[in-house]
Amino acid sequence: MRHILILSLVAAAACGPSQSEVEVDWMFAGASCDQAGVAFIRVDIANETLSPNQFSCAEASLGADLGTYLSGDYQITVTGMAPDGSITHQATQTIQVRGGHRNLFTIDVPLIATAPETTGSATLTWTFDGKSCAAATVDTVRILVDPDANGNGGINAGDVACSTMGTDGASVEGIDPGTHTFAIIGFRTVGGVKNTLYRTHHPAQGFIAVGATTPVTVSAESPP
Repeated sequence: MRHILILSLVAAAACGPSQSEVEVDWMFAGASCDQAGVAFIRVDIANETLSPNQFSCAEASLGADLGTYLSGDYQITVTGMAPDGSITHQATQTIQVRGGHRNLFTIDVPLIATAPETTGSATLTWTFDGKSCAAATVDTVRILVDPDANGNGGINAGDVACSTMGTDGASVEGIDPGTHTFAIIGFRTVGGVKNTLYRTHHPAQGFIAVGATTPVTVSAESPP
């Protein structure tokens, strides 16, 4: 249990109504912070300033003593964060502090709901007149999604290295589900200028499913 200094103008008044201790115990989707993969915990109370308000799981794995408060309702937010600082769990609720009592509140902080996937991806592999990137002396490839029947136009998905870590190909993500076609243009860069060596004359087709990766083999031929 970690003690936190509360810096509230109301709570810090020298005279006035009595104040009561407030303690919060927490879990994360029914598990301890270690079990839930929560590395850091942040505590916020509306209209109050806590110092510190963030600490590690090791420092406050079970909860925290938040100091003394006047009787009344307070809105508290407990946030669980992954080691990279991204928010994984969060809960906001109102607690009622009663004078002359031990005010202990247990909060089970749920996982943040993530939006369902709505797109898929394609993993493209390619050849140039049946040759590899090295054999065709192609260093850069432009990927076109949904070109016309001759391989022209469509959505420019960007230029990538022809070969990466020994693989002649690349991935395209964020594609709407359904049947899509793919074409490529192969370049060789000379003096900083991209020269077109090959292009797709007959686009390849693949069916994209939500959350899935579809392999697609694309060929390019010498112009025109």
